[in-house]
Amino acid sequence: MSFMSALAGPAAGLALAMSIVRPVPAAAQVQSPCAPYEIVAAALSERYHEAPVARMLSDRGFVIEILASADGASFTVLGIQSSGSACVLAAGSTFALVSPAAAPAPGTGA
Repeated sequence: MSFMSALAGPAAGLALAMSIVRPVPAAAQVQSPCAPYEIVAAALSERYHEAPVARMLSDRGFVIEILASADGASFTVLGIQSSGSACVLAAGSTFALVSPAAAPAPGTGA
């Protein structure tokens, strides 16, 4: 699908978001891809079956949200600005929630 045909269809916002939410390798990026939160969340839900599993407030004043598929096959970490713009900070596979008691402290090697 060409960029222009994606813009012409009724799902233009979703098509554009899908081109945004799975970015090119970090070395090729100038900045994180961003779009309105509603578009990014809808695209991640439709294409990867991801839903929010955690939200936190960063010390820099923006919300960090982790979305993951129920089977753990994929996850996306978003930074959400007060304007409502969501930027993809990371995306990957093999997501699992861990119990804090079961997880070793980072750097302990335990």
